[in-house]
Amino acid sequence: MNKLCDGNNEDPQCLLQERRERCGSEALKMRFALSSWSMRSHINQEFSLIEFPRVARERLGFDAVELCSMHFQNTDINYLDQIKKNLALQKMGFVNMPIDTGNISQSDPTKRQFDLERIYNWMAVAAYLGAEAVRVNTGVPEDGWDMSITVDSYRKLVEKAQKHNLILLIENHGGVSSRSEAMIQILEQVNSSNLKLCPDFGNFPAETRYEDLARIMPYAHMVHAKTYDFDADGNQPKFNFPRCLEITKAGTKADFQGTISVEFEGQGDQYDGVEKTLALIKKNL
Repeated sequence: MNKLCDGNNEDPQCLLQERRERCGSEALKMRFALSSWSMRSHINQEFSLIEFPRVARERLGFDAVELCSMHFQNTDINYLDQIKKNLALQKMGFVNMPIDTGNISQSDPTKRQFDLERIYNWMAVAAYLGAEAVRVNTGVPEDGWDMSITVDSYRKLVEKAQKHNLILLIENHGGVSSRSEAMIQILEQVNSSNLKLCPDFGNFPAETRYEDLARIMPYAHMVHAKTYDFDADGNQPKFNFPRCLEITKAGTKADFQGTISVEFEGQGDQYDGVEKTLALIKKNL
């Protein structure tokens, strides 16, 4: 362990380092995770979220997952304990919970606080299950909005994340986060080492995709390697996926050692799409 992380240090990076060391040395290397979003047509139909870690490990070969809040059937303790048990049985890292609820940029302070409380509950669930991070959307501006509203929300969320030993992530996921400059502005104004970014290859406008990704990549904790449908040669033609991986490698302050999470969003077979995405990542790294 780093000497600065002496077991009493509450810096989130030290806490994350300790968690990875408890999981084994292989967790310190770059990991490939599978987002439950990639299997959205199968989860809670063909198999439950409880069984998702097993499917990710045994059928698709992943050693880490993202569990989206939208895929939880409930938050009862017995249900959560079953998920927690299967994560442990499969020796599966839980890298992030994308939380898709609320609008933390809405102008009405009472409604905004109500949504923050809902997000706090999901953060508690993520922490109970051993997640390393949570992603909270910036939300959508309304009449009377200015950036101070969003920044204030993230300051409150950072404080809660620190209490749960979680990294808090912002993704380019619409609304305020549609602009890379706005994402960096939030980071700078919140000014917390506990707040980082989760760049998504597919979510910026096509005309600025690579410029925007390069701008935010130095602040990345992990990335969403999003793909759409593949062609007959196993390539993803909607945008230049290998270029996005090059930006990931070149744009970070050091060699990227975070998690690359597979997000297949095509209309085709999701098992096939996930396998082709992982193959494309490995081919181009």
